Amino acid sequence: MTLTATRVATDTLLTGPVTLRPSGPADSIAPSVRESFDDHVLRFGRRPDVSAALLARIEHEGLLGHGGAFVPVGVKWRAALLRKGPLTVVANAAESEPLAGKDGTLIRQRPHLVLDGLMIAAQALGADRAIIWLHGDDTTGRAMFEYAFRERGWSGREVPVEIIDGPVHYLAGEAQAITRATSGGPALPFPRRAVTDPWAPQTIVHNVETLARLALIARELPNPSTRLLTVLGSQRMVVEVGQSTTIEQVLIALGWKVAPQAVLLGGYAGIWAKWDDVARLEVAEKTMRAAKLTLGAGVMVPLADDACGVRVTADLISYLASMSARQCGPCLFGLPALAEHWAKLADEDGSYRVIDRLRADIAAVEGRGACRHPDGATRLSTSALQTFSAHLGSHVTGMRCRHRSHVALPGTSQ
Repeated sequence: MTLTATRVATDTLLTGPVTLRPSGPADSIAPSVRESFDDHVLRFGRRPDVSAALLARIEHEGLLGHGGAFVPVGVKWRAALLRKGPLTVVANAAESEPLAGKDGTLIRQRPHLVLDGLMIAAQALGADRAIIWLHGDDTTGRAMFEYAFRERGWSGREVPVEIIDGPVHYLAGEAQAITRATSGGPALPFPRRAVTDPWAPQTIVHNVETLARLALIARELPNPSTRLLTVLGSQRMVVEVGQSTTIEQVLIALGWKVAPQAVLLGGYAGIWAKWDDVARLEVAEKTMRAAKLTLGAGVMVPLADDACGVRVTADLISYLASMSARQCGPCLFGLPALAEHWAKLADEDGSYRVIDRLRADIAAVEGRGACRHPDGATRLSTSALQTFSAHLGSHVTGMRCRHRSHVALPGTSQ
């Protein structure tokens, strides 16, 4: 069948919002619209031939990574082009956060946009190898890509592409863990260090949302001014909203009637914030950073007024400690110590001395890990101490905590 491209600009990345199963991969409760290869070509046109000259347009558009760190794509590309060793480009679809679902939803709805972005990056950078990296339990994600391969017939594929199922582990989606695993090592992060040998093998890891946006920019189509969010309320939802949308507007649109007491921004290693401090903040990352906050990989967990934020934090810190890379002192000893302190506070078996020891251990762990995993636990702990400061008082003075509802987040203690 011969297709004539219409190159219809789109102002969204997703074909629509979805309601996901409570935990695990981004399998929706009801079927969502998947764009076929024919429809993809009719809407966007065929994948353009590109070269390293695409870098200038990427920098002009200000394309950022969308895995959570928001590193400019141009910075990664310039570093890669300065080196001479064999290059691997990875499409990272392994969302580490147990609640996250935006990337899984994107590859289920528009897999061809992601594949175009992967091949565009590989061609522009002269890569020798391209990889799609998934969590090992995302069988639907793998099936989506395999079906997309068959639809395409891989006509004109210049670079070998393979799908790799990584471990089902919190750290398996971390860029350095992927780099290490695709080079034959364990899927664990290693200390960030400068590579001095220009001929050494190199790996560039791009989040799948980043690649989808790259596929549009390479076609000289608009990069949607939207943000993909996973929001946990009575259900787990993935939505796409304009960057000027406020957090309050997001929750109202999802059916919230009563304001929460606080919101966890960025996932399990994220930041707690009081509702009054964030309700009217726009979801744009620039706005969030100006307020010294971040939505990271786009995960938002509102905490109902009757829920115990101390207990939820204790569960989260215990989970992060269990997901340790076990490669350094802060992971081996620091994270369990933080978890122990929070458990005492949650059980109302603590005192102000426990809070003092918690603060001391946060200072001892922060910035000293072989990777950044311990910093997520210290960041979460620090924000919880600030957000739930009044609430903590009832836990350390023997008063009965009025927030009796227990919210058990996926993967944490019940």
